[in-house]
Amino acid sequence: MKRISGKNLVLIGFMGTGKTEVGRLLADSLNRRFVDTDRLISEREGMSIRELFAARGEQYFRAVEKEVVAELAAQKGLVLSTGGGVVLDAGNVEHLRMSGFVVWLDADVDTLSVRLQGDKSRPLLQSDGLAELYKRREAMYREAAHVRVDTAGKAPFVVAREVVALLQGEG
Repeated sequence: MKRISGKNLVLIGFMGTGKTEVGRLLADSLNRRFVDTDRLISEREGMSIRELFAARGEQYFRAVEKEVVAELAAQKGLVLSTGGGVVLDAGNVEHLRMSGFVVWLDADVDTLSVRLQGDKSRPLLQSDGLAELYKRREAMYREAAHVRVDTAGKAPFVVAREVVALLQGEG
């Protein structure tokens, strides 16, 4: 586990790639604390992310997200699952890369479309088309990540196992 010794393990990627579920599995297997940035923001603000977007707007959400990322990046030994748009802010990316090993969980648009079908909890999915939103963010994920792991057609435990193998230098 040399790659993450004294560092956080950070999962980035588009909505529906499995960051939260894979993150929980990784935290359990690595004996680390798991933090989902969207859940933490929701708890602190007292409303869901969808409600927060509706009540205060995306700009407010991004400002809170930036504070949370900086706070978590100052800690060590966490497994972090980040919101899909965390890479939109260069400061977030810098914090995450400096404090952790960043793994981009990815899947093709068709897979994401199936996984997210009927999901009304994601505010940006309602206003922007999935393919267009993915296209706008793909290069940012690529640039922010140390490694990419494809999650299409894989159960979360298989993805978690692949990430552990990468951390051990086997992947």
